[in-house]
Amino acid sequence: MYFPVQISDAEKGVPIIELLRAGNKHPGKGIKGMLRCLFWRIKRAFPGVEIILRGDSGFSLPEILQTCERSKVFYVCGIARNAVLERKIAYLLDSARLKAAKNNLPKVRLFDDVYYMSQSWSEPRRVVMKAEVLALGNNPRFLVTNMSEDAQTLYGELYVQRGEDCENRIKEFKHAIKADRLSCHRFIADQFRLYLHQAAYLLIIEIRKAAEGTEFAKAQVETLRNRLLKVAASVTESVRRVWVRFASSCSAQQAFATIAAALLVNSG
Repeated sequence: MYFPVQISDAEKGVPIIELLRAGNKHPGKGIKGMLRCLFWRIKRAFPGVEIILRGDSGFSLPEILQTCERSKVFYVCGIARNAVLERKIAYLLDSARLKAAKNNLPKVRLFDDVYYMSQSWSEPRRVVMKAEVLALGNNPRFLVTNMSEDAQTLYGELYVQRGEDCENRIKEFKHAIKADRLSCHRFIADQFRLYLHQAAYLLIIEIRKAAEGTEFAKAQVETLRNRLLKVAASVTESVRRVWVRFASSCSAQQAFATIAAALLVNSG
């Protein structure tokens, strides 16, 4: 069993790193060295750039947080609940329940922050708390961060955007590109297969970018594959040109021409 780790550019949805690891390891193990190299390369290419690491609870290991702090990188990562954090958020959950009952609301969210130090941390860190009361019960969540924005902004406008910016892209990469098909007998062979999946996904992203102005500009991978890439056509090569001839009934021929022209301009 393998455990792929993906780090993506949230703004562009581009997978930067695809690292295959053994499935019996903690999700954050081995990430420290990878992040140090990544931060160094980004800062070297874009001096003065502000970097924000946004991750799930697997990225809240002390060595990862220390790496961010030493590299002067901002972070906002999920953190698993424990008895101490549950005691700290209890008053906020009580306030949320009271507000829901008074106003007959199906859902109430309240935010606050505290400084908290786990046994494995060398110093206290800021923890953002979300106390959410639903009809089905309580839904408390915690984040650890070194950013100064207010708790609600950090959670509501930055962290939860992982759903669209990252998690949906991961699902697309995994299911539509079939990146979870790692059936080789050797670890290094499966890592290479993962790189091939990444290359295929990058190609799909470029096609989608080149499709601006067409019906495929925001299409999912399955739509691009079935309606654009798997259509029947006649391909003829001459000395100077490659002719692609579609059937007159093909609805994607104009979009294909637009995408091909845009890709040609971008590659030039």
